[in-house]
Amino acid sequence: MAGKLVFRIGLGLDDIDREIVANVDAAVAAAGRGERIETRRTISFENWATFFRAMTPNRIAILEHVAAHNKVASTRALSVAVGRDYSGVHADVAELVKLGFLERDGNALRCAIEPDVAELAAA
Repeated sequence: MAGKLVFRIGLGLDDIDREIVANVDAAVAAAGRGERIETRRTISFENWATFFRAMTPNRIAILEHVAAHNKVASTRALSVAVGRDYSGVHADVAELVKLGFLERDGNALRCAIEPDVAELAAA
């Protein structure tokens, strides 16, 4: 996936709404001028505690492994590769899919983001 991934931490819903409107307005104006629009995906967390509950060291290790191998054959193969029990890896994969970091292709898994193109912004 091309584009930047932005983690936003500590923004209220009103701030997020204003940011979305501003981004859409800017994209529409750029498109009207015939300019290329940079894609950016933003994932917002209410606070640091919520961020760290979602982005545990085990989940980061899963993302790094999948990104390094482009595609992993299955959750079971991933659990063997990262040296963890299947049920724990399965739960982490489910959460990473829900958050939009991983995608399923049948049983296979691949990254839905470019892990080297990320920005962390805290309010």
